[in-house]
Amino acid sequence: MSEGMLGAIAGIAAVIVTACQGLYVFWVSRRQRDGEMTRWGAEVIELIAELETAVSPLSAETKYTTMEIERLGHRASALLDYGRLFFPNVRDGKLPDDEGIRVRILDQVLKACYVARHAAIHPNADGPLLRHHLWEARRAFVKLLQDEMRGALKRSGSDKSGDRVPMDPTTWSTPTRRLALPSSL
Repeated sequence: MSEGMLGAIAGIAAVIVTACQGLYVFWVSRRQRDGEMTRWGAEVIELIAELETAVSPLSAETKYTTMEIERLGHRASALLDYGRLFFPNVRDGKLPDDEGIRVRILDQVLKACYVARHAAIHPNADGPLLRHHLWEARRAFVKLLQDEMRGALKRSGSDKSGDRVPMDPTTWSTPTRRLALPSSL
């Protein structure tokens, strides 16, 4: 082989190696973004679930102070802004640079922020109604997050679908395995 031919082969090999490295870096950064978005989403889900309990606890002994509820509002506000790192505002050419329209997934986080602020200011607000609003927002948030992360989610076939679980555990069938707890030993 001539020197020219060897140079051409080396050049092609360098281009292929560079392209592979670029694809690998793209894949790694995408996986990192998916991990960060998953952590953010988990924090939002946990916050909304706690806020549901704070505004309308099922147990009479569970009491959140208005200060604790306001802190949940602070957290919701911070998570909203953190979410803007993944989902910036939709820009319209007519709006100034620092304005835009929020995406739907962030609307659900904003709802949590607004409910927390409302409950902190109005401690005697309709708790069950606020809880219902939060429950709907959490469901919508999970669905929208799944839609955004569709490519990174594990796929399950219909053969793996679960059964209907009655809400009243006293109606479930009798357990078959022995449960060993420290108090039952």
